[in-house]
Amino acid sequence: MKQATNRGLLLVRYLHLVKRGEPAESGGGERKRELLTYWLYRAGERVINALPRGLVMPAAAAVGNIAYDLAGPKRRLIHDNLAHPMRLDPDDGRVKAAARRAFRNYAKYLADMMRISELSPAAAAELVRVENPEVLAEARAEGKGVLVCTIHVGGMDLIGAALQVHGEALHVVADDSTYGRLYDHLSAERAKQGIVVIGWRNLRGLFKVLRGNGSLVLFCDGGYRRGDVPVELCGEATTFPLGPATLAAKTGAPLLPVWCRRNRDDRFDARGLPFVHCTSTEPAEIYRATQAVADALGEIIAEDAGQWYMFRPVWPQTDADRAQARAALAAARRGEDWTKISA
Repeated sequence: MKQATNRGLLLVRYLHLVKRGEPAESGGGERKRELLTYWLYRAGERVINALPRGLVMPAAAAVGNIAYDLAGPKRRLIHDNLAHPMRLDPDDGRVKAAARRAFRNYAKYLADMMRISELSPAAAAELVRVENPEVLAEARAEGKGVLVCTIHVGGMDLIGAALQVHGEALHVVADDSTYGRLYDHLSAERAKQGIVVIGWRNLRGLFKVLRGNGSLVLFCDGGYRRGDVPVELCGEATTFPLGPATLAAKTGAPLLPVWCRRNRDDRFDARGLPFVHCTSTEPAEIYRATQAVADALGEIIAEDAGQWYMFRPVWPQTDADRAQARAALAAARRGEDWTKISA
């Protein structure tokens, strides 16, 4: 009983860590930076929606190139991330080329997001080819919902828009604690495409989606954190969040790894992979299910690392954390409770 309670507390901790914004400033009111960001976004949105997509994509790629050139120390972080799936040195020219592509792909993704509200269901379905849309219905066959596990590759929002023609909707967990006006705007725009955004603090709302046999999207590549589930990702020890497997164990919802890749013509292919069940909150079972998801998503990253736009460290950054990650992973493989491991 005590262990189950601890897992419940860790689930709350996971949902807290979904929040990636800076702490809110005291004194109330919208910060000037947030307000400026909102109006700049709206201005960009208007310009981009006034132009054909065939012109917008090359322009976005050019902006991505400039962003890479101006990224400074951030470039090293991206090189370090991409070096793992590419199995190369971070200073290798192929890693640097992939990092530049990641910046270009992210800029294109942002441009597509600014256009999402204008997409008709037919246009979205033409933009994104979902290879096996029936997998969502198969995963929900037991009536317990499905936990869609993904990474920052391609454009998950565009999958949501394309799935409308199949009568599907996605619920996505997001940070609602900062950039309030922009958050509200983006939520409204996505809602037009069958994408319902749920604030990270709305734990009750997450369970409600699953009880209603809905599809809940969780991003799993947030980076290393002590106490999360140790996994091997692209050959190195790190962690995946505790929340997905814990939610799966508590609700019976399967974990469904999903990818969405951008093609050379700036259209997308998307596919759901074999789903994974997690039958209990025992450490060994949480690890087994999470490692299965990490294996599936790690293969997607390794196939084309230049499509992975993750701008935070994904693997441990210090010798102490690397030692702890390896020790926790070894303990998990032995079926032990990795949260009790200290390097």
